[in-house]
Amino acid sequence: MTKNKTKSTQCQFEDSYIREVRVNYLPTTTIKFRIKGPECVARFVRSVLLDNSREQFLALYLDGAHNVASYSIVSVGAANQATIHPREIFQRAILAGAIAITIAHNHPSDNVEPSKEDIAVTNRLRDAGILLGITLLDHVIVSDSAFASLREDIRCWP
Repeated sequence: MTKNKTKSTQCQFEDSYIREVRVNYLPTTTIKFRIKGPECVARFVRSVLLDNSREQFLALYLDGAHNVASYSIVSVGAANQATIHPREIFQRAILAGAIAITIAHNHPSDNVEPSKEDIAVTNRLRDAGILLGITLLDHVIVSDSAFASLREDIRCWP
């Protein structure tokens, strides 16, 4: 009898926490920001990233008309790198009900030439999006004075 009582005590959940996920869609009167190309992405990124001293990686979650339904600063890194994982990007895309995404990050150095790592992460995210049915439209690298679209660069987008 004592053994059963001990097992019963171990199964109590009073000291345990379980994460509950809730999604609320709230009506808004704000004007939607439509993504028509990489220049729109660059303008949006510059408007939300006020600190250009470190690399920051953003995801823009788009509805069917390519309006920004939501965005997220996925990673804030060092002066020359920001670590990201597809899980963080697509978890939020699913919660936002995104049809497509555009990703972007800044280069504090002002050099918007894509690195090998930029190209590799783009391909990885594109492949993950295909599996989930969420299209990766572009990866845009932004600096204070320039931007580069990996989709428009034949070397970067197969």
